[in-house]
Amino acid sequence: MKRFISLAVIAGISLLLAGAGLRAGVKAQPQILTGILNKMERANQDLKSLKAEIVLEKTNTQIDVTETTYGQLIYKPGSKKSKQKLRIDYTKPSKDILAVDGDNYVFYQPRINQAIKGLASKISKGKQDGLAQIINTVLNGSIKSESDKYSITPVKDERVNGVMTSVLRLTPKVKEQFTSIDVWVNQQNWIPVQIHATERNGDLTKIMLKNQQLNADVPNNVFSLDLPKGTAIVNKP
Repeated sequence: MKRFISLAVIAGISLLLAGAGLRAGVKAQPQILTGILNKMERANQDLKSLKAEIVLEKTNTQIDVTETTYGQLIYKPGSKKSKQKLRIDYTKPSKDILAVDGDNYVFYQPRINQAIKGLASKISKGKQDGLAQIINTVLNGSIKSESDKYSITPVKDERVNGVMTSVLRLTPKVKEQFTSIDVWVNQQNWIPVQIHATERNGDLTKIMLKNQQLNADVPNNVFSLDLPKGTAIVNKP
């Protein structure tokens, strides 16, 4: 369960930035940010699905310990006919599965034969809350609509794994779990390749999306888990 909580902060997992000429230490003009958000929104409209390898690093700064989790991510943005969907098949160190369909999530832990079900919007703490935030503010491509909740600032251009990215910082306007969320976005396709989320206690969650595949054919039933008989179900209120 601890790993589920760290993920996300996740995933997300859609788009951002446009940012030609952004540099560290240079204050961006309002029209630059507007262009960034508009390009992010258009890119999300063209996105049908996203597949990627996901690497999660959760650092507990109080004891200086970092846990790393690996997995495979599949994401489909919402549309007029369906809600956004997310699935993560963890591969290391445990083979857990997280499936999110709209606001409903299922977290299956085969090693203990248990599945946790609930609504992401009703979870106030832990990895689930982080997951909901990432999906709602990053992966769904509607950063523009979040401007009433976050101060959004272009930070710099930076190369990540051989790809030039633009970095956008989201700072919440009211007190919440995270003090900031930084997103690195590929300047070629405007899809996030890296996300850093800092919690109020200083803990840091890093999400890396590698070897991305865009717009593959992904059936909706992929996001419905066929739980084995005898699985213990825990329903979260």
